[in-house]
Amino acid sequence: MMRDRTLRPVMSLMTYRVVVITTLLISTFIIELVFHPEVPLRAFYVLGAGTYVLTLIYAVLYRTLKERPVFMALQLCGDLGVVTGLIYATGGSESPLSFLYLIVIITASLVLFRRGGFLIAVGAWVLYALLLEAIYFRVLPVYPRGGMEGADLSEHRVLYLLFAHLFSFLVVAYLTSHVSEMLRKTGESLEARENDLAELRAFNEDILTSINSGLITTTLSGRITYTNRAACEITGHPASSLTGMEISGLLQTADGFLEEVGRALEHFNRHRFEREFTARDGQARFLGFTASILRNKEGVPLGFIFIFQDLTDIRALEEEVGLKKRMAALGEMAAGMAHELRNPLASISGSVQFLRRDLPAGSSQAELMEIILKESRRLDQTIRDFLLFAKPGPFTAEQVDLAALLSDSLKLLKNSEEFRESHRVLTQFHPEQIPVRVDPNRMRQVFWNLSKNALKAMPGGGTLTVKALGEMDQQVLVSFADEGEGMPDSEVEKNFQPFHGSFHHGTGLGLAIVYRIVQEHLGRIRVKSRRGAGTEIQILLPKSHAEPRRVAQGGTWTAY
Repeated sequence: MMRDRTLRPVMSLMTYRVVVITTLLISTFIIELVFHPEVPLRAFYVLGAGTYVLTLIYAVLYRTLKERPVFMALQLCGDLGVVTGLIYATGGSESPLSFLYLIVIITASLVLFRRGGFLIAVGAWVLYALLLEAIYFRVLPVYPRGGMEGADLSEHRVLYLLFAHLFSFLVVAYLTSHVSEMLRKTGESLEARENDLAELRAFNEDILTSINSGLITTTLSGRITYTNRAACEITGHPASSLTGMEISGLLQTADGFLEEVGRALEHFNRHRFEREFTARDGQARFLGFTASILRNKEGVPLGFIFIFQDLTDIRALEEEVGLKKRMAALGEMAAGMAHELRNPLASISGSVQFLRRDLPAGSSQAELMEIILKESRRLDQTIRDFLLFAKPGPFTAEQVDLAALLSDSLKLLKNSEEFRESHRVLTQFHPEQIPVRVDPNRMRQVFWNLSKNALKAMPGGGTLTVKALGEMDQQVLVSFADEGEGMPDSEVEKNFQPFHGSFHHGTGLGLAIVYRIVQEHLGRIRVKSRRGAGTEIQILLPKSHAEPRRVAQGGTWTAY
């Protein structure tokens, strides 16, 4: 089956045919108008009209036959008929236009290749032979002279013309078809190579697009020439804006950045470095880069290749692991110190209370004793928080309604010493009942600590918004949002460390205890806070789990 690319000249052939016949008709009209020939040229007008009719028929058939080879063969056969008519109209055996057959044969050999070329050549010879025989046997009159006596057309001349034209037709068909076959094979080979190259390019493009690492290529001067999808996603810039940009401008580096990379690559095949990066949306990211030289197949340097990854989450995990290790050691120390301090503190408190009974009320000694008792109670509370933080006791999970648990905690909150008349508490529970498997006593501790901290963050009053959403995928979201002053990023990073309280009165262990309890429930904590915009603490809990997880003290947090 012929390839479509070889049949594209169908429309061009129809157009050229109309142009040629139109030119012939115009020339005929000018000749009649200027030279007034004695011989009538009416036959040329008839042939022109017939050619126009054939062209209209071809145009109608094109809608159904399209680029099929049979459609091309049909048109070429029509052209043979038109050429035969021209030869008859210009003298028959004496006509100088028999070479027009060669044009049709050449066209057939080029578009229908060898087989089509030979068939059209044989068809041309048959039509030419029929024309000569009809004139020779006086079936047709000699045009334009008329009459049946014909020209000087002997039997030998007829045979000469027939064999000469047959030989020329076949030779032209063979030579042209040979060239067309070579062109066809060359075209098929080239098309196959183009397809392979296109597939290879598409495959390479798919690889570069699919990898999660960003890839940027630059010239030796640092101008970006290519970026993949991951590079655009990490940097936040579209490929159109990255192409042509300077790599040093994108990474916001100082002068001499490329020279430094080039010197490093003189000794090593790869140069590894890490850099803080601000994406187009303003989000800060931590990127790890690997730079290498881009070379052609001869080894000549063409530029640089930068492959990079977003290490922001990995860096946060590393910091979290470090925090857990530090706080694990601190927790063990806290447990030991709490046990060592609690017994003597109880003895001191009991002794002071015994001595205070013998002192007159309002005396300076009684006031000092009261201060000792007050500080003893505060120190005892600190030790209790230590023990709760370091050794929380057995984990007892139950199937409870989280919305009801939250409602009970908020009712107690309104009776706490932190609650003021200027405070408001808004709740949003969706759905109204949220079944979840948790340790209810520990979750009450979490809700109590978070709600009290939210009230402390709004000493002048404000709204505490508490949400519980239970229609998430296998998770429950609980959030406490206040309208306080908020915290800078530096405070958020230290928010879950023990003894790092944000308030003057407190042990600094409240959020550390919250973190530990949430981790035991296989949950996560996220903090969203900005200076002057309040703070929102979100807790993500699984809807059900079998056993608690033993965790080291630390914080899983995200600052926005």
